[in-house]
Amino acid sequence: MIVIPAIDLFGMKAVRMEMGKKEKIVLEFDNPIELAKYWYLKGAKALHVVDLQSAIDNNDENKEIIKRIIKEIDIPVEAGGGFRSYEKVKMALDWGVWRVIVSSILVEDINFLKRIFYEFKEKVIPSLDWKEGKIGIKGWKNFIEWEDIKEKFEILNIKEVIFTDISRDGTLKGIDISHINKFLNLNDWDIWVAGGISSIDDVIKIKELAEKTGRIKGIIVGRALLEGRLDWEEVNQIINAR
Repeated sequence: MIVIPAIDLFGMKAVRMEMGKKEKIVLEFDNPIELAKYWYLKGAKALHVVDLQSAIDNNDENKEIIKRIIKEIDIPVEAGGGFRSYEKVKMALDWGVWRVIVSSILVEDINFLKRIFYEFKEKVIPSLDWKEGKIGIKGWKNFIEWEDIKEKFEILNIKEVIFTDISRDGTLKGIDISHINKFLNLNDWDIWVAGGISSIDDVIKIKELAEKTGRIKGIIVGRALLEGRLDWEEVNQIINAR
């Protein structure tokens, strides 16, 4: 397991939102590139960067920030938010993105998805934004059925996904480990856990589940790290402990 700091972009700033709602921005940082450099210097092994403005409003003004982050820090950067076409996925990979996070395109027909996942393979990772057994797309404005996604993923031979419990995302309410466990029982994919991680107790619970299942690759954390509710060194110490 590793811990990946999350940077969400909106209005050319790094922000944190409660449950992906732009009217509920709870934190703002004027310089997301400096924030990315901060995590790099702290020893982060990767960064998770999401263009929320593109995901919610279809506005790509933050994409230049993603490009600059990739150029200015020497660790893998995964990027999501608004990559809803073959051309945009390829564009991000041409920038040097470690992998492109996709969500809304999962509603497209299977032939379109085959083109992307068969050509780019592990360079594209699906993000499943989970709420009460359904998957949120397009900035969580719409929801689709879990079974429809699962059927497509079996055809595409998906091995790894990002799992976000959006009922908890950005709220600091803590995780519901039963939601994660239930999801793991519904499939055989490896997962990255995101959404609501807000305490050392949450980190310990996830690590225990990872040791039990062998299927959790790491955690993605945003607001709790930015507010100091989680200490970077302590989190890594727990994750790396044998």
